[in-house]
Amino acid sequence: MKVIAVNGSPRKNWNTATLLQKALEGAKSVGAQAFKLDRRRSYDS
Repeated sequence: MKVIAVNGSPRKNWNTATLLQKALEGAKSVGAQAFKLDRRRSYDS
C-alpha cells in the first residue's frame, strides 16, 4: 500500500504537519510506503 500525505498549511511545523507525520508513522509501522508532500506557500505580499 502507498500513502501520500499532502500538507497545504502555510505553517511549517504546526498542528497539521504534526498530525500528518504521526499518520505517516502509523502507516509505515504496518508496512505501507508513506510519503509527505509539502505545498506550503507564502501569504505575504
